[in-house]
Amino acid sequence: MYTKYFGLTEKPFTLTSNPRYYYLSKSHKEAFAHLLHGINKHYGLIELIGEVGTGKTTLLRNLLVQLQEKNFRTALIFKPYLSSVELLRCINKEYGIDASGASFSELLPELNRFLVDENANGRTVVLVIDEAQKLAPELLELIRLISNLETKGDKLAQIILAGQPELESLLAKPEHCHINQRIAMRYRLKPIAMEETLDYITHRMKIAGEMGSISFTSNAIKIIYAFSQGVPSLINILCDRALLVAYGNKCHTISTEVIRQACHETKNIEQRGFVLRKIKFGLVLIASIAVFVYLSFRLLPFVLPQKSQMTIIPSSEQVTAPTDVNQLSQLENDLLTLDQNKAHLKALNELVGRWGGKPFPTFDIKLTVPGMFSKMVAKRNLRFTHFRGTLDNALRFNLPLLACTKVSGKLGAYCLAITEIKGDSLSISPALLGQRSIAKSALNSLVNGNYYLVWENADPLPTDIHEGDSSEEIENLQAALQQAGYFNGDITGLYGPLTSTAVRKFQQSQGITLNKTVGELTVAALISSTADNNFPLLKKIGE
Repeated sequence: MYTKYFGLTEKPFTLTSNPRYYYLSKSHKEAFAHLLHGINKHYGLIELIGEVGTGKTTLLRNLLVQLQEKNFRTALIFKPYLSSVELLRCINKEYGIDASGASFSELLPELNRFLVDENANGRTVVLVIDEAQKLAPELLELIRLISNLETKGDKLAQIILAGQPELESLLAKPEHCHINQRIAMRYRLKPIAMEETLDYITHRMKIAGEMGSISFTSNAIKIIYAFSQGVPSLINILCDRALLVAYGNKCHTISTEVIRQACHETKNIEQRGFVLRKIKFGLVLIASIAVFVYLSFRLLPFVLPQKSQMTIIPSSEQVTAPTDVNQLSQLENDLLTLDQNKAHLKALNELVGRWGGKPFPTFDIKLTVPGMFSKMVAKRNLRFTHFRGTLDNALRFNLPLLACTKVSGKLGAYCLAITEIKGDSLSISPALLGQRSIAKSALNSLVNGNYYLVWENADPLPTDIHEGDSSEEIENLQAALQQAGYFNGDITGLYGPLTSTAVRKFQQSQGITLNKTVGELTVAALISSTADNNFPLLKKIGE
C-alpha cells in the first residue's frame, strides 16, 4: 500500500525470516561467533537462548549458509514436537540418508553410519533443533543418544539446541540433568541496543530500496526503542504501522506525532501478543507500556537520556535493579580482562578448597561449565548441582557455589565462586576490581540466574529413590528429615508414604520443585540445614 508512495521495492518491516534483511547487532555477532567456535571446536552440545522476536531463527539460517558444504553437512529441524521415531526419520531425511525405517533400531544405525563416514571424510555434521523448548522428554533422550555418538576423541555430531528461555527451565529439571550437563557452550541472545536501533531501521529500509525519501527523527527513534525494548519483531511491527500512518498523513518524516499514533494503534495488539508469545519483560515492559500510553494520550514531549543503558531481565530473575550502571560496566569489563580458563581454575580451587580438597594444578583442559567443572569436582568426591533462580534463593542453600555471569567468553559465561557471606557482602573468586568481596546487590546485577552448588554427600543420602525402595541410605534420609523436623516416624530404611510426604514438605519449605525421587537439590538443602558450624557453610549458624 505505502511502498509505491515511498519509492520502496517491497515492505521493509515484515515479520518473515528473510536472510537478506539480516542485521548483525553486537549481540548477534557474539552469538554467531560463539556458535561457530563451538562447532569448529567440536563441543558437541550448544545451547542458544533468546526471547521471542530476537532473531534466533534468522541467525541460525545465516549460520548454516556460512557453513560450506565441502566441509560441513547441516540439518535444521524446526518441528521438534514429533515422536522420537518421527524426529529421527526427519533428521535422516534432512541429511539425505535412508529414512524409510519404521523403528528406532532401524533409523539410528543409519544415522550413526552416516556420522562415522562424514567424520572419516573430514566433514563436520551440524544438527540444529529450533524451538527446542517444545521438546518432549523422549525427544530430549533421543538428542542425548545422538550426542553420545563419538569416536575415541571426537563428537560425531555438533548439536545446537535453540529456544526461548523456557528451554533453560526445561533442561534444569532433575530428570534432564544427563543432557544438561553435556552442554559445553551456552549463549543468551540479547535484544538490539538503544544505539543500534537507528542502524537496524536504516539497514532494513535500504534493503527495501529506500533512497533517502524517509527520515526518522531522533525522538521518534527513542520512542521506538522504549516501545520495543530492542526486540526486532516489535521494532518491525511499530515501524510498519508508522509508515502506514505517514502514508495516510502524506508525509515523509517519521516524527514523534507519527510514532505516537502508531503506538496508540498497535499497543493493544502488542499487549495481547506479549501474552500469547510469553515474552517476559517484567517491570521494564510495564514501564515501556506506560511511556507510550502516556505519549499517546497526553501528547507531551518525550525525552530519553542520551546515554540510557536499558536492559531486559526476565521477571523471574529480577530482584533489584543495578544501583550503579557504571559499577556494573566496570565489573563486566574487569571480567573480560581475565583469562577465562585461569579465572575458572581459581574458582574451582576455591570451591574444592572449602571442602578440604587438594587444589588442581594449571592444565590445558578447557574448564567449561557445567561439563568439565562437573568432572573435575567429581574427582574430589563432590557434587555439582544446577540451580536456576534468583541469587537470594541460591544463597538460601547456604553452600559454596559457582555463579554464572552475563559476561560471555570463549568458554561460555564467566563464572565466579561464592564461598562466604559477610553481612551484605559475598566472598568471591577470582577477585573483581582488586577485591575478593562484593556487595550482594552488585553481584545480583552481574549474574544470569544459573548457579551450581558444590557439596559433599558424605553420609550418604539417596538422590534417586522410589516408593517401596529399602536401603541404609534411606535410613540416613529419614534421620536427616527427623533432625530437620519433617519426619516423626520410625527409622526403618523403607521409602514409604510417610517418608515421601516428609520429603515433599521439606521441598516446599525450601522452594524446591517437587521431585518424587528426592533429587540432588533436596539432598543438598537437607544436608546444609542439618549441618553444624564445622561444615563449610556460606554463613555460619547463629551469625
